Amino acid sequence: MHMGVEHGTTTATPSQAAMWWLHQRAKDKSVYHITWRLVAERAIDQAALAAAWQWVVDRHEVLRTSVVREDEDVRLRVRPQLRAFVRQVDTDETASEELLSLLAEEAQQQPMSLEEAPLARLASVRAGDRHELLLTVHHLLLDGWGLQLLVEDLSTAYAAAVAGTEPRFDFEPEPFSQYAVRQQAGAPWTADVEYWRERLDGASATTIAASTDAEFVPGAPGVVFRHTFGEAATAGIAALAKRAFATPFAVFQAAMHIVLARGGAGPDVTIGTELANRMTPQEQGVVGYLANLCLSRGHVADTDSVADVVTAARDDAWATIAHQAAPYPVVFGALPEETRHRLTDDCPVGLSHLGPIGTGLVLGDVGLSLQPSPNRAARADFSISTWEADGQYHAEIEYNTGRYDRATAEALLADLETVLAADPDQLVGGIEVTTRSTPARTERAVAAAPAGHGGSDTWRHVDAVWADLLGKPPEGPDVDFFNAGGNSLLLLRLTAALEDATGVFIDAVEWLAEPTPRALVTLLSGTEDGPGEASTTVSLREGTGPHLHLVPGAGGSPGDFRAIVDALPANWRVTASREQEPATSVKELARRFAADLAAEGLEPDLLGGWSMGGLVAYEMSSESAKPLVLIDSPPPVGSTPEPEGELFAAFASAFTTGLPAVNGESAFRVRVLATWLAASGQPIPAETLDERWHAYARHARLGEAYVGPAELPVTALIVGADLDSAGCEDWAARFREPTVLRTGADHHGVLRDDVARQVAAAIAEFDQGRRG
Repeated sequence: MHMGVEHGTTTATPSQAAMWWLHQRAKDKSVYHITWRLVAERAIDQAALAAAWQWVVDRHEVLRTSVVREDEDVRLRVRPQLRAFVRQVDTDETASEELLSLLAEEAQQQPMSLEEAPLARLASVRAGDRHELLLTVHHLLLDGWGLQLLVEDLSTAYAAAVAGTEPRFDFEPEPFSQYAVRQQAGAPWTADVEYWRERLDGASATTIAASTDAEFVPGAPGVVFRHTFGEAATAGIAALAKRAFATPFAVFQAAMHIVLARGGAGPDVTIGTELANRMTPQEQGVVGYLANLCLSRGHVADTDSVADVVTAARDDAWATIAHQAAPYPVVFGALPEETRHRLTDDCPVGLSHLGPIGTGLVLGDVGLSLQPSPNRAARADFSISTWEADGQYHAEIEYNTGRYDRATAEALLADLETVLAADPDQLVGGIEVTTRSTPARTERAVAAAPAGHGGSDTWRHVDAVWADLLGKPPEGPDVDFFNAGGNSLLLLRLTAALEDATGVFIDAVEWLAEPTPRALVTLLSGTEDGPGEASTTVSLREGTGPHLHLVPGAGGSPGDFRAIVDALPANWRVTASREQEPATSVKELARRFAADLAAEGLEPDLLGGWSMGGLVAYEMSSESAKPLVLIDSPPPVGSTPEPEGELFAAFASAFTTGLPAVNGESAFRVRVLATWLAASGQPIPAETLDERWHAYARHARLGEAYVGPAELPVTALIVGADLDSAGCEDWAARFREPTVLRTGADHHGVLRDDVARQVAAAIAEFDQGRRG
């Protein structure tokens, strides 16, 4: 049962719940993000944009909605208020198209936590005279139609903000939660479901034959490109539409049916089509996710003419429109198990027609132009969206790059061009295509038993339940459940059956990260293969001479010392510490590092550290009384926490000095950094940068909070770079016979090239001097 909307939560619609489960399976979850990259014809008033965005967030509850799982329900949780802000990237430098495209891709790929609103982000980008907007939303809350409405409202609000007035919208939209309540109340879908049961009897999903052996996984690597159909195809679409009294979308469906039928899949082909599912004026004004997946099935004989196939697609399209209201998950659940197995619950080839979506866009009186979708992941094998603009037909093609190469995608488009340009009376049997097609579910040889397991009771339970649901045991311990014929409904039955058989609860969401028999056994047995807790001590160089132990700076790694280590005398032994589990203080880090050194029987002659690592070495020396090498480390006096923006700038300076001004949360700053690095030929994955940033920020906060002993009875080498004279003097006062080296380098430069060699020589001289 849903709760009343007035309490802030309601049960998600069936289509949203189905997408939630697909989202859990997705390898790259950004596959369910939609990003509109909009190029503005002139400068944007940033203050007006910020005010307009807040007005739109206040107006539409989907922009204040999160999606959570409570027990077995997927629910929408609406916040009554939410402070909105616009992210900004600003630089006077002219940016290349490649860089701006990379930035859009990074914005698209930045993770969204479904449990935390908002699930929509707006960024404003200025690079020289180029002005763009990046609007990213989660598809689970908004479809293309809803996004078009959202941009129209943003335009109205922006115009009002520029004029200094309150926005006046044409109508008050229905909150999406009310639409969701009606869906849960049980719409009259009985006749629609029965239509689809009959229509899809015996159907099999059709796809393009893969160029590789890779299996389909939602969110696998993908790419998007655009295509403009030639004059012959454009004329052919008009002729076929006129001849059959059909819409252009029906013509495109027919062309796809013909290509797939002629490509080897046989005369009975089925593809997915996404329809707006907005049949009433009230629904047409809802900003939310109403779109519905419907299957387009075609029976194509060699003796049919192209016009015959278009006519059949026209009739199928009209019937689909009449029965589109039944959510596909409801339809899918009502189908016989054999049919569900052949169709799959993630249609491998999808086709949609955008109509006016994405056209005629403005921000107040500023014209906007929608650029290609910046997806790096694929929802299906192939997803093709078509539209008409300026007297031409265009398509945007998203395909799975793990299974297909660009040549396969271009061949498919060429074959569509051939069919669309054909004479309406041309017999299908006379049309030659290069695309190879196949049913999505091909029969596989039945394996007697999964290889590589010891036949334990747990494995036997998994084998039995798997075979009961999928018709045969798993073909191996690492076979993917969904590629073996599973779907979201069977997933729930599988976990429930295993719980009945073993008494062990399995969280289906947790298993989706690796939906294999081996992972099931791990969850059921409560064990996980893998090494125990690793030591924090790392050997950088073996040697019989002096032993130097180093601690890297905030977010750093032992590799940061490579240039210094290489320049030390050849007989020196060098080890370093690396954090394995997050610590809560400098003292805790020092205790862990010292304990692991002792556990390995190591007693360094000198302790050293760079930046915040010097504070950890100082704390370690307070217990062991070892001489110290402090490389541009701040004195251990505690400090006021640095603002996050300044802290991030310090972090980014280790990678580049050419970043633009960025206003936004740290995750967005990381994406901008990844963009600029990639554009400069030094690509580092944003996920790696994000890990480093969080470690850096945590360590920096530990360093800010640390206050060490006033003095230590040891000698020390103090190396200054960014560390000023006062800082060097503070350190020097804490030791007996301190040695101070001022390098003239910056904070990161002290670890590089000639300066690193200078530091290494000073360390060797310091050690020799202290030994007398």
